Amino acid sequence: MDEEELQDDLRLFPVSSISSKLHQEKPEWNFSSWDSFLFPCGADSREWEYFSGNCYYFSLARLSWERAREQCRERRADLAAVGSFAEQQFLMSRARNERFWIGLTDRNSEGDWEWVDGTDYKSSFTFWQEGEPNDSGNNEDCAHLWISGKWNDVRCTFECFFVCERPLPQKSPFSH
Repeated sequence: MDEEELQDDLRLFPVSSISSKLHQEKPEWNFSSWDSFLFPCGADSREWEYFSGNCYYFSLARLSWERAREQCRERRADLAAVGSFAEQQFLMSRARNERFWIGLTDRNSEGDWEWVDGTDYKSSFTFWQEGEPNDSGNNEDCAHLWISGKWNDVRCTFECFFVCERPLPQKSPFSH
């Protein structure tokens, strides 16, 4: 392209016109969409971890089962309801041999275990430690991930860590 052709192009497309056009265009990615991509559970919720369509919060404090559930609800979540072996493996890998409450209890009726999210316990995934649940001392009505990662029933006033679960926010690029 010689200088004369360049001058003709500049007359056809003045820089101010191009600049104005660029400002009107909306970029496909902006910082907030990158945040959504990097932090699917919310850019302001970076302590939450994503797994298979849900967000999980692993506490740093030990509380009773009821207080743990209250803490989850304050976070617009509930104690985790474990629905598959894959989810169990995810939780076990994050629990690192610590005890974590999950959303499983038989407080309403001894031996009738219920998930806090309403999932039917009788037809759902279970991962009890051998010999559990055993209601030792007639006072074990809440379940937690035990040191082995398997489930154990223990008294609900016992204090351990907890894991909250909530659905993926609707604005996430991973939402369906």
